[in-house]
Amino acid sequence: MKTLIISDLHIGSKGCKTEEILKLLKDESYDRYILVGDIIDGWLFVKYKRFTYEHARVIRRLLKLSKNKEIIWISGNHDDFLRKYSPLELGNIKIVDEYIDGNTWYCHGDMYDGVVKLHWLGVLGSVGYDTAIVIDRFLKKMGYKRSLSKFLKTNIKAAIAFIVDFENEMVRQAKKRNCNTVVCGHLHSPEDKIIDGVRYLNDGDWVENCSYVVLENNKFTLCYQNN
Repeated sequence: MKTLIISDLHIGSKGCKTEEILKLLKDESYDRYILVGDIIDGWLFVKYKRFTYEHARVIRRLLKLSKNKEIIWISGNHDDFLRKYSPLELGNIKIVDEYIDGNTWYCHGDMYDGVVKLHWLGVLGSVGYDTAIVIDRFLKKMGYKRSLSKFLKTNIKAAIAFIVDFENEMVRQAKKRNCNTVVCGHLHSPEDKIIDGVRYLNDGDWVENCSYVVLENNKFTLCYQNN
């Protein structure tokens, strides 16, 4: 079985790289899809009440895939409205808050990030981050290579006293579930490393990195769309 693992598409946000996502989803070699949260940016949808045509194309593609592929959709903080209904099965789509497959624990990770435990502070950060993405596009056109959104993400969160050591906490939670691998998203920071004997995989995002994880023959591989 070949599994595609992605998170943090943020469908509905200005930063969502729809064309790159659609290119990936057109690859029909995958048997299963695990969506590790923040697929839809529900906070921004509440604000604007609509999706653009390009964003709607991504949703339609996922629904089409679900006709004959298994899709496990794990809720995140930006699509936390799903938590009112999980666990829920809609045809081949399973909506859950976390998922354990063998010795691997899948979880978006927001419940272990002190910032988003204060929901409205998180909403404010989401809007600011989305604005930063727009500014980034302008700066790139002007020839600047530094990313304002990455700067804000790493420095504002670090400045807020609610931040915890996310990676170590995810590893600790994996051990509590008797798992030796954790796959998460949330931080928009692709990563694959061993922490205290547990493999920590962060599949990244589709706002900045266009990264994902492939599981095939019990082997995890962190990949990038542009590689």
